[in-house]
Amino acid sequence: MKTHLFESFLALALTALMVAGCNNTGRQAKAANYQRDNAVVAAVDTAKLQTQIIEIIRNSPHGTELVDMLNKAGAVYMVDITVPVERAEKMMTTTSKCLVGGMYGFDTKYASVYNRGDVSLKINNVLLKIIADLGIGSDIDIVKNYMVRIANNKSNKDSLEILTGKVFSEYHKQMASGSHANIYALTTIGSNIEALYILTQMSLYAKDNSKFLELMSNQKERVGSVIKLLEAISGDETVKPYFESIKPIMKFFEENRTIGNAELKTIAPEIEKVRNSMI
Repeated sequence: MKTHLFESFLALALTALMVAGCNNTGRQAKAANYQRDNAVVAAVDTAKLQTQIIEIIRNSPHGTELVDMLNKAGAVYMVDITVPVERAEKMMTTTSKCLVGGMYGFDTKYASVYNRGDVSLKINNVLLKIIADLGIGSDIDIVKNYMVRIANNKSNKDSLEILTGKVFSEYHKQMASGSHANIYALTTIGSNIEALYILTQMSLYAKDNSKFLELMSNQKERVGSVIKLLEAISGDETVKPYFESIKPIMKFFEENRTIGNAELKTIAPEIEKVRNSMI
């Protein structure tokens, strides 16, 4: 009887161990499948985000395009309203480096149009440091080569404009085919915010600002592209505050088709506040 009980107990114990082993194997297999499926989903989401960002940027005005419009409208060069090169040292996060990098991109185009090769050179040196910090140097080596040529032609206005234009063209080409969706989005946002800020400052300072106000009235699409990009990457906690802060600006442009001096006094401080929060 005791032998029978012992054998029964042993059989039960072995069965329990086998079941536990099977369950453990099943759990391990499920965990492996879960990790694999998550990796696939993450890859799909990343690719989808990249496609979405590229599409938004492709159909949006570029910040640097506004420089030529400002020049044609009779704007003068005002270095005091651009981002100081020293500011880059205070950018600690990837988000802040990307945003200020985009702003510097606008500022270097702004400087080149007004034949300030000395300023462009200083900004480009800072941009090279930002590119290195972001870890995208190998993706845009050709841009760095253009920057060397800019340094060698800093006194030649025509060459400076051509080379600066090629830098932006190559940058967009490389980023659109690369895998740095967030960086591409944030630098584009920074460039457009700087463009809006410079335009509003010009509108405030100019004695005759009628042409600048006309440009201001046509910036709804630019603001819209910024908010679309911010919304696309707003899952990042460091980006979310900017997404929220841009909403009142978007509302303003939706409600005001024509901007005069009264409207300018309302929107200029809002744009300045958002821009300054990024630097």
